Amino acid sequence: MLPAEAEWLGRRILGLDRERAFPMLNIGSSTGRFVTVEQPWIDRQIFGPLRARGSVVLNCDIKSAPGVDLVGDLQDDEFLQELAARRFKSVLCSNLLEHVENRSAIAETLLKVVPSGGYLFVSGPYSYPHHADPIDTLFRPTAEELAALFPGTRVLASEIVDCGTYWEYATRTPSKFVKSVVRLALPFYRPRDWRTSVLRLGWLFRDFQAVCLVLEKV
Repeated sequence: MLPAEAEWLGRRILGLDRERAFPMLNIGSSTGRFVTVEQPWIDRQIFGPLRARGSVVLNCDIKSAPGVDLVGDLQDDEFLQELAARRFKSVLCSNLLEHVENRSAIAETLLKVVPSGGYLFVSGPYSYPHHADPIDTLFRPTAEELAALFPGTRVLASEIVDCGTYWEYATRTPSKFVKSVVRLALPFYRPRDWRTSVLRLGWLFRDFQAVCLVLEKV
C-alpha cells in the first residue's frame, strides 16, 4: 500500500460511524512487521488511529505470522463459515486482487462476509509496475471496473489517487533504497525479486496511482 493510498483509506474509514463499520476484517493483511516496519504509514494512517479509539480490526492472511489473527483460505468453505459467524460489518481489501487468478470468486466471498448496510474498502494499483507476490496478473482496473466485481453494492467514494514516483517512495526509507540499489548487482539471487527491482527502474520518475473505493452493500 502506498502512503497516499493509506491516507485516503484511513480518512474514509475513520470518518464512518464506528457502530456501523466495526468489527472489520482486514483481508490479505500480511504481517504485523509489514504494516509497522516495512510500510509504517499503513499503521500510522489506518490501524494506529483505529486502535486508539477502540475499533476492532482482525487481520486475515493465508500465512501464519505475528500480527495475523485469522489464518485461512477464502476458498475454503469451512473457513468462510467461520468468518461469517464473526459478524464483521466491514472488509478492507487492499492490494490483493491483482495477486490472485480468481478475483471474481474472492470478491464474491467478501460480499458474503459483509451484511447489508456493511462496507467494503477496496484498493489496488491503477498505474504501477509488475510486482509478483507470488504472481501479478496486471489487473489495473478503473474505479468502475473494480466496483463491478462487487454487484449489489453502491459506491460511496471512489478516486484514482496520485501516489508520487518510485523515487519519492523509495527515498522515504534511505536504508531500503540503498538495499534496492545493491540488489540490482545480484541477478542470480532470487531472480524473480531481481526482475521486479529492474522493472521498477523504468518507473523511477513516473507517477504511481492507486484506485480506491468505498462500497456499501445494499
